[in-house]
Amino acid sequence: MANMKNCNLCIAALTAVVGASIAVTSYGYGIGVTEFGPGAGFWPFILGVALILNAAAIFLDTMLNLKSYADEVVVLRSPGCFKAYKLMAMVVAYAVLIYVLGFYIASFLFLAAAMRFLGLEKKLLILAVSLIFLGIVWLLFAKALHITLPRPIFWEG
Repeated sequence: MANMKNCNLCIAALTAVVGASIAVTSYGYGIGVTEFGPGAGFWPFILGVALILNAAAIFLDTMLNLKSYADEVVVLRSPGCFKAYKLMAMVVAYAVLIYVLGFYIASFLFLAAAMRFLGLEKKLLILAVSLIFLGIVWLLFAKALHITLPRPIFWEG
């Protein structure tokens, strides 16, 4: 069994590494803002910096509450943890599906599956929330910002 202190420190380190990787990689794509809008790396860079800040917050909170976190036991094989692991696997599958099916189809499938997995049983509500969310994303990115989100591999050409 692990304690919360060690889990938090591992998560903070992992989050910092992922955030730094995203920030460094996106910086190479250009993060400057021009008359045509932000560079291709602007928003990923912001995401990377946000992850680094979150890692720092987790680390700081852990250091400030060291004694209580050291005493708190984390059961990594609990039913709640397994539900989180399954949701993480769904996120990984979603990332792969974005490449294969494109952003909109993969996002629709992920949103519907995640809502169902988390206990929402009303199919009409799942459908409505997924479609409304994707409609807002389409209006914002495709129409307002003129940004093309990933297309399916069969759409390329």
